Amino acid sequence: SGGVGITPMMSVIRYLTDRAWAGHIYLLHCCRTTDDFCFRDELEYLQRKHPRLNITATMTRARGSTWVGPTGRLSAGLIRECVPDIASKLVHLCGPPPMMEALKGTLCKLGVPSERVKTEAFGPAKRAVPAADTATQASYSTVRFTVSGKTVPLPPTSTVLEAADDAGVDIDNSCRAGTCGSCKVKLLKGEVTMDVEDALDDADRQAGVILACQAKSKSDKLEVEA
Repeated sequence: SGGVGITPMMSVIRYLTDRAWAGHIYLLHCCRTTDDFCFRDELEYLQRKHPRLNITATMTRARGSTWVGPTGRLSAGLIRECVPDIASKLVHLCGPPPMMEALKGTLCKLGVPSERVKTEAFGPAKRAVPAADTATQASYSTVRFTVSGKTVPLPPTSTVLEAADDAGVDIDNSCRAGTCGSCKVKLLKGEVTMDVEDALDDADRQAGVILACQAKSKSDKLEVEA
Protein backbone atom coordinates (compact mmCIF):
# COMPACT_ATOMS: atom_id res chain seq x y z
CA SER A 1 0.00 0.00 0.00
CA GLY A 2 1.00 3.60 -0.43
CA GLY A 3 0.00 6.65 1.62
CA VAL A 4 -3.65 6.63 2.66
CA GLY A 5 -4.09 3.51 0.52
CA ILE A 6 -3.37 1.62 3.72
CA THR A 7 -6.96 2.26 4.87
CA PRO A 8 -8.67 -0.64 3.04
CA MET A 9 -5.75 -2.88 4.00
CA MET A 10 -6.55 -2.24 7.64
CA SER A 11 -10.07 -3.60 7.17
CA VAL A 12 -8.63 -6.82 5.78
CA ILE A 13 -5.98 -7.11 8.50
CA ARG A 14 -8.51 -6.51 11.28
CA TYR A 15 -10.88 -9.10 9.82
CA LEU A 16 -8.18 -11.76 9.54
CA THR A 17 -6.58 -11.12 12.92
CA ASP A 18 -9.95 -10.97 14.70
CA ARG A 19 -10.59 -14.48 13.42
CA ALA A 20 -7.07 -15.71 14.20
CA TRP A 21 -6.54 -16.66 10.57
CA ALA A 22 -3.92 -19.40 10.34
CA GLY A 23 -2.08 -18.05 7.28
CA HIS A 24 0.69 -15.49 7.04
CA ILE A 25 -0.17 -11.85 6.32
CA TYR A 26 2.44 -9.56 4.79
CA LEU A 27 1.88 -5.80 4.72
CA LEU A 28 4.37 -3.68 2.78
CA HIS A 29 3.61 0.00 3.13
CA CYS A 30 5.27 3.09 1.66
CA CYS A 31 4.77 6.65 2.88
CA ARG A 32 6.71 9.90 3.08
CA THR A 33 7.54 10.20 6.79
CA THR A 34 6.63 8.61 10.09
CA ASP A 35 4.06 11.38 10.57
CA ASP A 36 2.30 10.08 7.46
CA PHE A 37 2.32 6.45 8.67
CA CYS A 38 -1.39 5.95 9.38
CA PHE A 39 -2.43 3.26 11.87
CA ARG A 40 1.17 2.73 12.99
CA ASP A 41 0.34 2.20 16.67
CA GLU A 42 -2.50 -0.19 15.88
CA LEU A 43 -0.34 -2.18 13.48
CA GLU A 44 2.46 -2.49 16.03
CA TYR A 45 -0.08 -3.75 18.58
CA LEU A 46 -1.56 -6.27 16.14
CA GLN A 47 1.90 -7.48 15.14
CA ARG A 48 2.80 -8.16 18.77
CA LYS A 49 -0.46 -10.03 19.25
CA HIS A 50 -0.36 -12.02 15.98
CA PRO A 51 3.07 -13.48 15.12
CA ARG A 52 1.90 -14.39 11.60
CA LEU A 53 1.34 -10.72 10.78
CA ASN A 54 4.48 -9.34 9.13
CA ILE A 55 4.73 -5.58 8.61
CA THR A 56 7.36 -3.69 6.63
CA ALA A 57 7.20 0.07 6.16
CA THR A 58 9.50 2.21 4.05
CA MET A 59 9.80 6.00 4.12
CA THR A 60 10.60 8.13 1.09
CA ARG A 61 11.53 11.20 3.16
CA ALA A 62 13.40 9.75 6.13
CA ARG A 63 16.38 12.11 5.96
CA GLY A 64 16.90 13.92 9.25
CA SER A 65 14.39 11.74 11.13
CA THR A 66 14.82 8.96 13.70
CA TRP A 67 13.49 6.33 11.28
CA VAL A 68 15.86 3.33 11.08
CA GLY A 69 13.80 1.09 8.79
CA PRO A 70 13.86 0.78 5.00
CA THR A 71 13.85 3.94 2.91
CA GLY A 72 12.76 4.74 -0.62
CA ARG A 73 9.86 3.36 -2.61
CA LEU A 74 8.69 -0.25 -2.67
CA SER A 75 11.21 -2.10 -4.84
CA ALA A 76 11.62 -5.61 -6.20
CA GLY A 77 14.49 -6.19 -3.79
CA LEU A 78 12.49 -5.15 -0.74
CA ILE A 79 9.48 -7.22 -1.79
CA ARG A 80 11.64 -10.27 -2.42
CA GLU A 81 13.37 -9.82 0.93
CA CYS A 82 10.18 -9.40 2.97
CA VAL A 83 7.77 -11.85 1.31
CA PRO A 84 8.96 -15.44 0.88
CA ASP A 85 7.82 -17.10 -2.36
CA ILE A 86 6.04 -13.96 -3.52
CA ALA A 87 5.04 -15.63 -6.81
CA SER A 88 2.62 -17.90 -4.96
CA LYS A 89 0.90 -15.15 -2.98
CA LEU A 90 -2.35 -13.29 -3.59
CA VAL A 91 -1.42 -9.60 -3.72
CA HIS A 92 -3.74 -6.68 -2.96
CA LEU A 93 -2.55 -3.22 -4.03
CA CYS A 94 -3.98 0.10 -2.95
CA GLY A 95 -2.40 3.49 -3.43
CA PRO A 96 -1.93 6.22 -6.01
CA PRO A 97 -2.55 4.87 -9.54
CA PRO A 98 1.02 5.57 -10.75
CA MET A 99 2.41 3.61 -7.81
CA MET A 100 0.11 0.66 -8.50
CA GLU A 101 1.00 0.60 -12.19
CA ALA A 102 4.70 0.53 -11.32
CA LEU A 103 4.19 -2.22 -8.74
CA LYS A 104 2.17 -4.37 -11.14
CA GLY A 105 5.17 -4.34 -13.46
CA THR A 106 7.51 -5.16 -10.57
CA LEU A 107 5.32 -8.04 -9.41
CA CYS A 108 5.17 -9.42 -12.94
CA LYS A 109 8.97 -9.47 -13.06
CA LEU A 110 8.94 -11.30 -9.71
CA GLY A 111 6.77 -14.02 -11.24
CA VAL A 112 3.39 -13.09 -9.74
CA PRO A 113 0.61 -13.98 -12.23
CA SER A 114 -1.53 -10.97 -13.13
CA GLU A 115 -4.70 -12.77 -12.04
CA ARG A 116 -3.29 -12.94 -8.49
CA VAL A 117 -2.84 -9.16 -8.27
CA LYS A 118 -5.91 -7.24 -7.11
CA THR A 119 -6.01 -3.45 -7.12
CA GLU A 120 -8.11 -0.86 -5.35
CA ALA A 121 -7.58 2.62 -6.73
CA PHE A 122 -8.56 5.95 -5.26
CA GLY A 123 -8.86 9.04 -7.38
CA PRO A 124 -10.40 9.33 -10.83
CA ALA A 125 -10.40 6.25 -13.06
CA LYS A 126 -9.92 8.36 -16.19
CA ARG A 127 -7.95 11.45 -16.97
CA ALA A 128 -10.00 14.56 -16.45
CA VAL A 129 -7.77 16.78 -18.58
CA PRO A 130 -5.76 15.15 -21.38
CA ALA A 131 -2.10 15.97 -21.26
CA ALA A 132 -0.53 17.77 -24.15
CA ASP A 133 1.16 15.64 -26.77
CA THR A 134 4.66 14.64 -25.73
CA ALA A 135 6.07 16.52 -28.69
CA THR A 136 4.83 19.81 -27.18
CA GLN A 137 6.55 19.17 -23.87
CA ALA A 138 10.04 20.39 -23.16
CA SER A 139 12.54 17.63 -23.90
CA TYR A 140 14.52 18.50 -20.81
CA SER A 141 13.67 21.05 -18.14
CA THR A 142 14.79 22.36 -14.81
CA VAL A 143 12.63 23.40 -11.90
CA ARG A 144 13.70 25.98 -9.35
CA PHE A 145 12.07 25.78 -5.93
CA THR A 146 12.20 29.39 -4.77
CA VAL A 147 11.65 28.84 -1.03
CA SER A 148 14.30 26.14 -0.64
CA GLY A 149 16.57 27.70 -3.26
CA LYS A 150 17.13 24.39 -5.03
CA THR A 151 17.24 23.90 -8.80
CA VAL A 152 16.99 20.35 -10.14
CA PRO A 153 16.48 18.57 -13.47
CA LEU A 154 12.91 17.79 -14.50
CA PRO A 155 12.58 15.10 -17.19
CA PRO A 156 9.43 15.37 -19.36
CA THR A 157 7.95 12.22 -17.81
CA SER A 158 8.44 13.37 -14.20
CA THR A 159 6.16 15.56 -12.13
CA VAL A 160 7.12 18.57 -10.05
CA LEU A 161 6.35 16.53 -6.93
CA GLU A 162 8.68 13.73 -7.99
CA ALA A 163 11.44 16.27 -8.60
CA ALA A 164 10.76 17.76 -5.16
CA ASP A 165 10.95 14.32 -3.54
CA ASP A 166 14.29 13.62 -5.20
CA ALA A 167 15.66 17.02 -4.17
CA GLY A 168 14.45 16.83 -0.57
CA VAL A 169 12.05 19.74 -1.05
CA ASP A 170 9.03 19.47 1.21
CA ILE A 171 5.69 19.67 -0.62
CA ASP A 172 2.64 18.37 1.23
CA ASN A 173 0.88 15.54 -0.57
CA SER A 174 -1.43 12.62 0.02
CA CYS A 175 -3.28 10.97 -2.87
CA ARG A 176 -0.78 11.74 -5.68
CA ALA A 177 -3.75 11.36 -8.03
CA GLY A 178 -4.81 14.99 -8.47
CA THR A 179 -7.92 14.79 -6.32
CA CYS A 180 -7.08 15.75 -2.73
CA GLY A 181 -5.39 19.11 -3.33
CA SER A 182 -2.72 18.63 -0.66
CA CYS A 183 0.10 19.34 -3.11
CA LYS A 184 -1.12 22.73 -4.39
CA VAL A 185 1.79 25.07 -5.09
CA LYS A 186 2.13 28.33 -6.99
CA LEU A 187 3.78 28.27 -10.41
CA LEU A 188 5.85 31.43 -10.73
CA LYS A 189 7.42 30.83 -14.12
CA GLY A 190 6.89 28.50 -17.07
CA GLU A 191 4.05 26.29 -18.28
CA VAL A 192 2.91 22.83 -17.22
CA THR A 193 0.44 20.17 -18.27
CA MET A 194 -1.67 18.20 -15.79
CA ASP A 195 -3.44 14.92 -16.53
CA VAL A 196 -5.87 15.45 -13.63
CA GLU A 197 -6.72 18.74 -11.94
CA ASP A 198 -9.93 17.90 -10.07
CA ALA A 199 -8.66 19.60 -6.91
CA LEU A 200 -8.25 23.01 -8.58
CA ASP A 201 -11.02 25.58 -8.76
CA ASP A 202 -11.21 28.70 -10.93
CA ALA A 203 -9.62 30.85 -8.24
CA ASP A 204 -6.66 28.47 -8.04
CA ARG A 205 -6.15 28.58 -11.80
CA GLN A 206 -6.33 32.37 -11.91
CA ALA A 207 -3.75 32.54 -9.12
CA GLY A 208 -1.35 30.25 -10.99
CA VAL A 209 -1.77 27.36 -8.56
CA ILE A 210 -0.86 23.90 -9.84
CA LEU A 211 -0.97 20.36 -8.47
CA ALA A 212 2.63 19.28 -7.99
CA CYS A 213 1.69 15.60 -8.25
CA GLN A 214 0.33 16.11 -11.77
CA ALA A 215 2.38 18.98 -13.20
CA LYS A 216 4.82 18.14 -15.99
CA SER A 217 6.84 20.80 -17.73
CA LYS A 218 6.07 22.38 -21.09
CA SER A 219 8.90 24.89 -20.66
CA ASP A 220 12.65 24.61 -20.42
CA LYS A 221 12.57 26.31 -17.00
CA LEU A 222 9.99 26.29 -14.21
CA GLU A 223 9.89 28.22 -10.97
CA VAL A 224 7.69 26.93 -8.16
CA GLU A 225 7.00 28.46 -4.77
CA ALA A 226 8.20 25.61 -2.54
